[in-house]
Amino acid sequence: MRTEFCGRSAPATRETGMLQIQNIRQFWLGVLFGVIGLIALWELPRPIGTLTAMGPGYFPMLLGIGLVLAGAASIVIGIRSHSHTEVEPLSLVPTFFIISGIVAMALLIDRAGLAVSLLFMVLGTCYDRVLKHPIEVAVIYIAVLGMTWGVFLHLIKLPIKLFW
Repeated sequence: MRTEFCGRSAPATRETGMLQIQNIRQFWLGVLFGVIGLIALWELPRPIGTLTAMGPGYFPMLLGIGLVLAGAASIVIGIRSHSHTEVEPLSLVPTFFIISGIVAMALLIDRAGLAVSLLFMVLGTCYDRVLKHPIEVAVIYIAVLGMTWGVFLHLIKLPIKLFW
């Protein structure tokens, strides 16, 4: 039995008592979630409030705790998994399009409204499916637009325009 760690193969030794990571991708995902969650909890400057009178820091605190718990679960799964995985090299093209879609939404939501900004976000995050499966991307856009309209404009009544 051999284990993979950071692209290096090493023989597994059970008698040494060393921790063996079986699913390296799951493990590092857990580390990333845990670090982001801890940073969110560390940098929480807003008052938290109580359950009945929530302050502006209440939801970010819960989000940070959730990320830490998800990270811990992912680390445990990565260590206890029965499948061995290798880390693939990072592809910058998908990362660029996903980040571009999110940034475009952030920049356009005040100027162009929710519908147009969500269109750019969906096109950025679904960049590889736009030409191959345009109907699927259209259905995703309509579903995301419907859910965000229902939650943020109808239920919560945020002051965001749907269109210009």
